[in-house]
Amino acid sequence: MNTRTLDRRRSGAAASAAAAGAALLFAQASHGRRAGLMDAIGAALDDARAHLPGLAAADAGITADAALRQHDALRGWLHALSAALRRAELAALAPAPEAVRTVPLGPVAAIGPHATAYGLVGVHALAALAAGCPVLATGSAAQPGAAVLADLIGAAVAACGLPAAAFTLLPADAAGVAALLAHHALRAAISRVGAAPLPHGASLLLLAEADGCEAAFILPGALNGRAEHLGQLLLAHGGPGVLAAAVDGPGYVDLRETIVDAATDHSFAEIACAKVLAQPARAARGGRLLVRCADPAELLALAAALAPQHCASLHLGPADAALATNLLPALELTARHIHINRIGGALLPSPAGAIDAIGRFRRPVFHHPA
Repeated sequence: MNTRTLDRRRSGAAASAAAAGAALLFAQASHGRRAGLMDAIGAALDDARAHLPGLAAADAGITADAALRQHDALRGWLHALSAALRRAELAALAPAPEAVRTVPLGPVAAIGPHATAYGLVGVHALAALAAGCPVLATGSAAQPGAAVLADLIGAAVAACGLPAAAFTLLPADAAGVAALLAHHALRAAISRVGAAPLPHGASLLLLAEADGCEAAFILPGALNGRAEHLGQLLLAHGGPGVLAAAVDGPGYVDLRETIVDAATDHSFAEIACAKVLAQPARAARGGRLLVRCADPAELLALAAALAPQHCASLHLGPADAALATNLLPALELTARHIHINRIGGALLPSPAGAIDAIGRFRRPVFHHPA
């Protein structure tokens, strides 16, 4: 960890005050300047591609290939966010009559544990920066890769002539996080592992959607046809939390043997769906969980009971069409993005996804003439 990182490690209250002081200046940065910031961070990632994934892999105990995929996914999101901002810049030159003016929310905190260094700034935190919101990210001192990534972002902010407090790295200690969340200047918080307790009286927008987590619903046809393959993909998932739900039966036994009985550091704990439905918080604690559903009705009930998810996945075969049709409406109310027959909680970069991500950190403002 170098001097620049140490300089940014200040108390939650002091960092919030600095971010509040930078908020107006950062909010006035044009679409083009914010796109330039995304490009500068992306260029820094390109320069670090030879060494940062290896450092992140060593920090988190995952393979270098898995860390490299996360590196490239982050790079892809930076490109998508930059492109979205440049399109918005062109549109602003000739706004439509019905166009609504929007402004950044203000300082945003990114809190909670991150499985790898790349989790320090997931899609939400990058989108908040792209939207013009100062970001205060808590990071673990046990992950040197996170400090390196924070330094890359800080250097990009400086190179673009933007306020230094546009991005701040904070220690992840409980007292500091509590002070951060309680500060009057904070406008929103991103919880990396879902729901997070807010201080009494705090009025914050909380994005309680775990970016990089997976809620995988495996329907009977898919389960019977490729249980072991899906199990291997679940074991290889690098996110901070994975929940896999399936209906009990022959295919379920194969899945259980692959991900619960496996003697690895990434094996799953098994729980009956009835227990999760009785206490939904059991599914909101992170970790790796295999939920055994007694029948399709329990699978549907579980989808409705889960806390908000950024991404979920639905795995089905040809015989699962009717069940999938019934499950999708409940899953759509739970998850913002749904992957079909793909495991991987990290959302793939896309133009629509970038626009949506930025929009979550801006709000409309209306001028009313006398």
